[in-house]
Amino acid sequence: MAARSEAFPWPSHYGHFRFFEDRMKGHSRVANLASAGNGIYELTRDTGQVLRVFICECYSFGVAQFIDVQNQLGDVDVVIINSNWCGYTKDAREHCRASQVGLFTIAEFMGALAREDFWNYQIPAERERDKAPRRG
Repeated sequence: MAARSEAFPWPSHYGHFRFFEDRMKGHSRVANLASAGNGIYELTRDTGQVLRVFICECYSFGVAQFIDVQNQLGDVDVVIINSNWCGYTKDAREHCRASQVGLFTIAEFMGALAREDFWNYQIPAERERDKAPRRG
C-alpha cells in the first residue's frame, strides 16, 4: 500500500529524495550517486561496485511489493524505505536477504554500506534478538 499514491513506483510525497541523496553523498563508502528516475539510483561504492537502489515510500513493504518492484523495474540490489512512517515486514526482509538484496531504512543502509555482503547486515533489532537468551 502506497503512503500517498496508488501509482507505481510509489512516488515521493515530497516529490524528491533529497534526504537520501544528502546522506549518501556524505557517506565515506559512497563514491558516486546518480539518479536513473522513478526512484532508482545507481550508487557506486568506494570499492567500485555499483548498486542499483530503489527508494520506496510504501506504507508497508512486503514480499508482494518486492515482487512488484522486480516485475516492473527489474533487478535491484537494495530497497530503501524512505520515510519514518513507512516500514517493511520481517518476511520481506528475509525474502530479500535470501535473494541477496538489501532491504533497509536509510539509517540501516548507512551501516550496511560498510559490509561487502551488505544484504546480510543485521539491523539493531536483529542483533538484540540474537543476543537474547533462548527460553525453552
